[in-house]
Amino acid sequence: MTGHRPLDGYIKSSYSDGGGQCVLVRRFEGEQSVFIRDTKYLRDPRNRPEEEPIIEMPAEAWNSFEALVLGASTGEAVPGLPEVEFTDRGHTLLRGADGTTLEFTGDEWIAFRAGVIEREFEPQAAAA
Repeated sequence: MTGHRPLDGYIKSSYSDGGGQCVLVRRFEGEQSVFIRDTKYLRDPRNRPEEEPIIEMPAEAWNSFEALVLGASTGEAVPGLPEVEFTDRGHTLLRGADGTTLEFTGDEWIAFRAGVIEREFEPQAAAA
């Protein structure tokens, strides 16, 4: 990650249950990166906000990432594309190019996938 720690402008899927366990995406028009974080991290008071694991990927990798999330193969190597791994506990691991790893529950991942299908993570207009 580049040290840029954007905490504003994240959105979650409307399919998330609101229980504070969500996949959050920050994707603005014209920005060169997309950021993904997990709401569970900051809910634990022992965790330090400045150490929050955030996955950063190039904005041009988003379409390939969507395909990967939906179970399709991109068929090509895409620089900066996070890896998706499913565990035997029903969780999903998302691993960024720099090794940052986020772990999502089955319900979190289902809600995120539904948001991807509904195109809820389209780039937001940049703040004026």
